[in-house]
Amino acid sequence: INAEYGEVLFFQDNDVHSTIQPVQYGVLVWNCKIPYQFQYPSISTGFGQVLLQITIYNKIDVKPQYLPHSVKHFPIFRGPQAINQTFSVTDHITSVAFTPLQRPIYVVDNLFRPELLEELRQHVYLSSQYYYDDSDDAGETDNVQWISGHRTVEFVKSEMWGIINQTLTQLSGHSGWYPYDVSCNLNRAWDHTRIHKDCYDKDEFTFLLYLNPELQPGHLGGTVFYEHEDVNSIVTSVQNKYGRVAIFHCEIKHAGRPPHAYLTNARYSFAVKVARSKLEAVQREMMQTILNDLDEEEQFDEIEKLTTEHDSDPDKLEAFFAEEFEMALRERHDHMTDTLRATPEEIS
Repeated sequence: INAEYGEVLFFQDNDVHSTIQPVQYGVLVWNCKIPYQFQYPSISTGFGQVLLQITIYNKIDVKPQYLPHSVKHFPIFRGPQAINQTFSVTDHITSVAFTPLQRPIYVVDNLFRPELLEELRQHVYLSSQYYYDDSDDAGETDNVQWISGHRTVEFVKSEMWGIINQTLTQLSGHSGWYPYDVSCNLNRAWDHTRIHKDCYDKDEFTFLLYLNPELQPGHLGGTVFYEHEDVNSIVTSVQNKYGRVAIFHCEIKHAGRPPHAYLTNARYSFAVKVARSKLEAVQREMMQTILNDLDEEEQFDEIEKLTTEHDSDPDKLEAFFAEEFEMALRERHDHMTDTLRATPEEIS
C-alpha cells in the first residue's frame, strides 16, 4: 500500500502522538499499553490490508480473552442431548412473508433455550477461527469478508441441529434435510455486503440465527429480502434481534446489513444451509471444500465418480470426505508453515 491510507496511529492524552506508514514485510513493535488504531485502506484500493498481529505476554499464566484459539471440536456439537425433544414451530413464528413466486420467509423467535444461545455466542466470539475472504469478485456473492466455517459431521450431533431439523420438517412438510454449509458470518460497520442468492435451481432453505444481544432497534444489522429479480422491490426486512431466526427459501435474493456506523461491535449471524437429502448435502460440501479448485464441470464429474465408487451411500461418502478433508487441512498447515519460514525473496 502506497499513499492508500492504512497507516497505524498511536495516541497519547487522547491525541495522535505518532503515525507509521505500512511497508510490505515491515515489522512494528510497541508496548501494548499504548493506545493505537489501524486506519483502513482507501475505498478505491480494491483490496484489504493484511496484517499479522502477535501479542506477547511476559507471564505464562496470562490468558488473553479476545484472541481466537484453535479448537478441533465445536463445544456444543459434541453430544446428541435433547435431540428428541418435540415442540410446535407455529408457537414461535412471529411473521411470514412471501415473494411473488410464493417462496416463504419465516421470522421465528425464542426457538432455542438461553443457555444454548449463550454457549454458541461465546464460541463464535472467542473460540471460532475466522478466515478472510477479500476476493475481488463482482459476481453475485454476499461479500462477507470474515467467515468461520464448522464441520457438519459434528454439527448434526448437536441439540441445535435437532431443533433446526424439526423446524424445517414442520415448515416444509419434508423430512430428510441435512446441512452442507454451517458457518458464522462476521460483518463490521464499514463492510459492504451484496445482494445475492444462496443457491440456484434448488428447492432448499437457509436458517439464519442472529447472535448480538447488544443490538437494539435502530442499530441496523438486519437482513433485507427482495423480489425474484427486481432488486428495487423489497419483500420484507428482518430486524436483527438476539436469538431471532430467519428461515427462507435459498433462491430468494437478500443482503445482510452491517451494524450502524457508530457501533464498534461486529454483527454475528450463524447460517445453516441445508439440502433435501444427506447424499446431496455431502456432495455439495465436498464441492465447496476439497473440490473447490476444479471448474464446475470437473466438480460434477468427480462427484459422480466418487458417489458411484461408494455405492451412492451417503455414510460411506461422508467417511471418505472426512479423511480427505483432514488430509487437506494437514497439507494447508504444512504449506502455511513453509511460507512463514520462507524469506521475502523466496516468496516472491
